[in-house]
Amino acid sequence: MSCAFDSDTLKWQAVRRRDTRADSFFVYGVTTTGIYCYPSCPSREAKREHTRFYDSREEALDDGMRACQRCHSDQPPLQVRQRLLVEKACEFISLSTEPVRVDTLAEQLGISRYHLQKLFRQFLGIAPKQYIKAVRARNLDKALDRESSVTQALLDAGYDSSSAYYADGAARLGMSARSYQRQGEGMNIRYAFGSSRFGKIVVATTERGICSILFGESQTQMKQLLQTRFSKATLTHDTQALQALVEEVVAGIENPSLALNLPLDVQGTAFQEKVWAALREIAPGTTESYSRLAARIGKPTAARAVARACGANPVAVLVPCHRVVGADGSITGYRWGVERKQQLLAHEAEE
Repeated sequence: MSCAFDSDTLKWQAVRRRDTRADSFFVYGVTTTGIYCYPSCPSREAKREHTRFYDSREEALDDGMRACQRCHSDQPPLQVRQRLLVEKACEFISLSTEPVRVDTLAEQLGISRYHLQKLFRQFLGIAPKQYIKAVRARNLDKALDRESSVTQALLDAGYDSSSAYYADGAARLGMSARSYQRQGEGMNIRYAFGSSRFGKIVVATTERGICSILFGESQTQMKQLLQTRFSKATLTHDTQALQALVEEVVAGIENPSLALNLPLDVQGTAFQEKVWAALREIAPGTTESYSRLAARIGKPTAARAVARACGANPVAVLVPCHRVVGADGSITGYRWGVERKQQLLAHEAEE
């Protein structure tokens, strides 16, 4: 039994506020009706003197109670049923060899499109369509590794045509399917160097926006880092064309409020992109712990995975992984050095 509901008084309070968290810990029965319910049941509130508490549904049945038809207390709690429904939807999307439509998916699950969207946002923090796109992109990654034909790889990944891929996949990957198959071959990336109060940087950009910002000790080192990340892309050093952009990036690093308007073109796994989006919501001058950030994106047990996503962040400072600290507020590891992380946080606290 959870310590949050270890007395009848606390259980009664949970029933009165229809606390869904309590559904996994106990049920209550009403002696005047002979019905047992979950604490979150929307039925009219019973009187305290007519209420009994049971640690399990079996205990309520043994006491002669019958299940409520409103909260379906003979089934798992509502949140559990909803989570299982989302898991079923995710499994269907992952296993499907045909393009998945949100309307069709909702119909197969026996719920409305609106309800499906609500559940996905509740448990995953994204819309069903976003999840479908992420799965197709992941499947395309695998298909391109085994297929010599890009067209066949697209079909295997769940795209019904190449135009469907270019409607969402190309925008997400930042390159064509053929370029992606060849690890970025044919992709044009321009870069230029700059210097901020926190160290030397290199800024790399595609036609869609900034794809990488890296700190380094020398131009040679930073160029090598870029070449490692974009091993088969065409890298062009273009100081003249990118001078204004580099100046904007430096200004954004030194004054975070200016960085929000800079266009980004960053790609990762669906989970990484979700973490990076959440990082950009952390206000300058504030910090968040890995565990709280994990909870914010609906993955409360994924603190370590969140830390790894922070470490994989390709855009230093503009995607502010430096604002994530240990649970006790300690300054933990940072890809660009703990000392630089301390300097960034101290600077933002002064702004």
